[in-house]
Amino acid sequence: MPRTYIYSFLPILLFILLIGKLTSPEPNHSSESLSIQSVSTIPMCGMTNVGGIPNTLLKQSVALRSGVGQFPTPTSTKNEKAQTYFEQGMGYLHAYSLVEAARSFHEALRNDSTMVMAHVGLSRVYTQLDDDEAARKAADAAKALLAYASEREKTHVSLRFAQLKAVDSLKNQSLLNDYRLKLNGAVKRFPQDAELWLMAGNAYERYANGRGQGTSTASIAIYEKVLQLFPDHPSAHHFLIHAYEGMADYVKAREHGAAYARLSPNLAHALHMYAHDLMKTGDVDGAIAQMSQTDAIERNIYQTDRYDAMYDWHHAHNIALLSLCYQYQGRMEEAERLAKERFALGRSIYPIRVFNNKMGYPGLLIAQNRYAQALPIAESLTKAETAGERTIGHYLTGLIQVKQGQIDKARASLKAANTELLVAKKTDKTDWLVSWLEPHPRFLAALISLYDHNDREKGLADVRKFQVSAREQSGPDPWAEALFQLEMIAQAAYQLKLTEFAEESAKILAEHDPNYPGTHYALARVAAMKGDATTAEQEQKLARKGWSKADAGFLAQNFTKR
Repeated sequence: MPRTYIYSFLPILLFILLIGKLTSPEPNHSSESLSIQSVSTIPMCGMTNVGGIPNTLLKQSVALRSGVGQFPTPTSTKNEKAQTYFEQGMGYLHAYSLVEAARSFHEALRNDSTMVMAHVGLSRVYTQLDDDEAARKAADAAKALLAYASEREKTHVSLRFAQLKAVDSLKNQSLLNDYRLKLNGAVKRFPQDAELWLMAGNAYERYANGRGQGTSTASIAIYEKVLQLFPDHPSAHHFLIHAYEGMADYVKAREHGAAYARLSPNLAHALHMYAHDLMKTGDVDGAIAQMSQTDAIERNIYQTDRYDAMYDWHHAHNIALLSLCYQYQGRMEEAERLAKERFALGRSIYPIRVFNNKMGYPGLLIAQNRYAQALPIAESLTKAETAGERTIGHYLTGLIQVKQGQIDKARASLKAANTELLVAKKTDKTDWLVSWLEPHPRFLAALISLYDHNDREKGLADVRKFQVSAREQSGPDPWAEALFQLEMIAQAAYQLKLTEFAEESAKILAEHDPNYPGTHYALARVAAMKGDATTAEQEQKLARKGWSKADAGFLAQNFTKR
């Protein structure tokens, strides 16, 4: 049954009242009645890097592109080219393509340096890059140009400062509520402004820096209203994908994913989002096709415009999920190629999250029992620069040790992982880092107990908690990673000859994804353990069929030749 997340009934009631009172939107106009001069761009002085990205790259000229999620977003400029670049920037901003958004906004400013909304757009980009100082400077630049702004644009500037104030103190609920109330008033005053509606939906996420990835019933109501008022708004479809994924309604998310991809055929993230729910509704081939096209779009930009893929956080994310899909199909060579590429990527954006790039490759080796190759990589991570990498390094080392029956060594690795986790907590202002890192040492602890005869009952209880947690994962990467974690548990139960727990674990794996070939493989092994040869053969045939595209080496490892 889909899960519903409700942060508060107040925002829902506020927006029910607000939506009920709004009249139909006025027609969009390409410009507003203010005279604007087109002069050279105003430089953002004193910054050589913004959010870890060279400012020269963020200001680099960019071509006009079609099909990247643009939607009519009126401003006061009378410079048609500036307006077009601004709308391109908004399409990229809502797709989290931060380099391309910044480049587009700067290009708009080159055509009209007094374009207030382009500075507002840049400020929003810098917030997503976790660069509060740059975001503030861009907002100040917008404020300095208020003489060129309409009343509606002045409202956008005011809202930007209210949001920045709340972002400066992310856990301050009163500041977030103040920002929400200001947005409510702005939407009521300017109901024809689609962007204000989208911002309002974002604002009902947990933190003030929400960008459409969080889930609340209020957000869904707002985005659905956007589609009523502004049919085929690509960004409304985008945010609804995230919202319905958060509620585990993957069929509904897939519908919006198809719409987003249709409306934004040249936008990498739109195709990637569609792939999310193709994967989770059983069409892994379709997901691979969409993510492969995403990859081609991104690599073409890096090659044509000559910048390093590490400056685009999305590239690592896309190839990670594509690698997991190849792993799903037993295409381990292709999965490993992408996992290695991701491992080698630098991380100029969000450096404390670099551990995310480092987990997939050694994890894939461990899944194939290639411990001799995985161990040196895991041990190298224990000496890495960030606490997140070191935590994961000790976790992976301990995982290998457990699988090799080295329980005492695994306990030492667990202790080291928890020590590094405490260091990581000191740098985490949003709880994001800890929420991603903390489960790994806890899972290692549960496995250690499971493999220890003297502590098995505790191990079983703790591992079952992880099975429940894994079933609750809704995001694309966590969902796929949870699938392989559930498979690992089923394998452990089989190896330890825990027949009842092995059967229980295989059934839970089937609940998470009945289409996964590994699910049928686990069910076949359980049936064999119980002496049910007929069921074992049937399930093994289904596993073979599902892995029809698998590498020969993978098939040889998992199926005995007859």
